[in-house]
Amino acid sequence: MDAGYRTPAIAHELLTDGILPLLPYKRPMTKDGFFKKYEYVYDEHYDCYICPEDHILTYRTTDRAGYREYKSCGTHCAHCPSLGRCTHSKSHVKTVTRHVWEEYMEMVEDIRHTRGNREIYARRKETIERIFGTAKEQHGSRYTQYIGRARMEMRAGLTFACMNLKKLARILARKENGGLPFQDPPHTFKKICLKIKERCWSLTPAPLFVYSLKPIEFDRFKIGIMNLFPQTQK
Repeated sequence: MDAGYRTPAIAHELLTDGILPLLPYKRPMTKDGFFKKYEYVYDEHYDCYICPEDHILTYRTTDRAGYREYKSCGTHCAHCPSLGRCTHSKSHVKTVTRHVWEEYMEMVEDIRHTRGNREIYARRKETIERIFGTAKEQHGSRYTQYIGRARMEMRAGLTFACMNLKKLARILARKENGGLPFQDPPHTFKKICLKIKERCWSLTPAPLFVYSLKPIEFDRFKIGIMNLFPQTQK
């Protein structure tokens, strides 16, 4: 996934389910000239943070978002030579937050540094991003087509269900063909489109993706559509 999904809640959910998330590096959002968060060392045994000037930040409270707050002593920090790089607080108190599921974020970081995962993540633009691009360019997902969240969820669900069926049909056709792409004359595309329009024209907008389906793939796709939507058999 991209950096937008790099959150403790998602990391906890995936790792708890036995899924190893591969997430990219996210640059710290710190002001220029200030210490980065990783420069404050967390002491797991004493449950505290140590600043670059060897001062202790002790635990104070946990907010509603699940972040534990560690604060320094304003009396000691007032005479610190690095105060300008640490905080601009009037009380000279530095606060560092740590999520209750922060250890899962550390596990995600270890997974990112595992050998071979960098090459795996490079394939994301060829697989995951391509699906989003196809939905935008060929299936009208760049803009909302209906009013209301429920209608848009129904349309998106039908669109991606059909895209998954198309992908499954191609995988099965390639498997039956000995791992090679199935070849077929282009004139069958029009017949395929007419057949699919007869089946599900009333359920979803004209499915442009069927232009690229081969007959053996279309048979798989048609069976899947009729299993999902029995009313199309009428």
